[in-house]
Amino acid sequence: MRMPVLLALLVAVAACTSPAIQAPAARPSVSAAPALEKEAALLVETGSQGAVVHVRKGGQTWQAAAGLADVGVVMRPEHRFRIASITKTFTATLVMEQVEQGRLALADRVDELLPGVIKTEARVADLLGHTSDISDYLRDERFEKDLEDGAYLRHWTPRELLKYSDKKVRGYSNTNYILLGMILEKVSGRPYRQLLWESITRPLGLSATELPTGDLPEGLAHGSHSGVNIAELDSSIFWTAGGLVSTAADVSAFYHWLFAQDVGKRLQSGGFGIFTRTLGCGQRVLSHSGQIHGYGGMVMSSQDGEKVVVVQVNSTRPGDAIATAERIMCTL
Repeated sequence: MRMPVLLALLVAVAACTSPAIQAPAARPSVSAAPALEKEAALLVETGSQGAVVHVRKGGQTWQAAAGLADVGVVMRPEHRFRIASITKTFTATLVMEQVEQGRLALADRVDELLPGVIKTEARVADLLGHTSDISDYLRDERFEKDLEDGAYLRHWTPRELLKYSDKKVRGYSNTNYILLGMILEKVSGRPYRQLLWESITRPLGLSATELPTGDLPEGLAHGSHSGVNIAELDSSIFWTAGGLVSTAADVSAFYHWLFAQDVGKRLQSGGFGIFTRTLGCGQRVLSHSGQIHGYGGMVMSSQDGEKVVVVQVNSTRPGDAIATAERIMCTL
């Protein structure tokens, strides 16, 4: 497979002391619904290798799966996916936790928090809301060139990624969330993986959610294209901007919890790590999509987190996941 094609698809990876995160009540029972089974099957019929659809409403959840997770492996709702830019909602939540604990302020300058790392006048709030004017390393032609010869399989450090972000460009930028990851580690004194575990995944019981290092995560659905197994892609390329793996059920539980909390309301008001959109049926939802080569996904939530739809596919067809999520959300 030619690397420029891979890069074009990677680019889409394409928004006082806080109370401790409390574990939610026991998760509601999960059942399959014929309507969701049809939606999952339709995703496969229209080109996805496999699909998982998960719905939460009124304390109940339903899920369904269709297609294949790998050659000869039937997709199950419990399969994990690379959730790509949906990672940003997790990272933004961790940032707001540090703000509420007094270790960080939204008005803090990035170059003062990370001296010598990047030249910018942007502040933390600019990174969260993609108003920093810092260019996206994934869109840099030099990065495309350096990804040749299998470099997408090796480990990358955050500083290596920042070498490709020396331009001033307005708009959505994965670099913003790489910098936020570096800031989180600086002000907390802990690795991002530890922060994620201590503040979100452990208290919420999200056992399938992690930032992988090294070996392939157990239970990961494989995304591939033209013979390239993208399941083996090193998560460090996306790190805190898009490197997490998770299940549809874990993502649903996180969004359900998040938007019942004050921190979720602050993310909404600032447009931090989350986007507000109005669906064709007139319903306003909080959402984030995610795409890397071989994986696509969409999560939509009501503003109170009581209704959540998650769609994940192991193919590079995020448009299908988005359309499916909207269609289901409009029926809830």
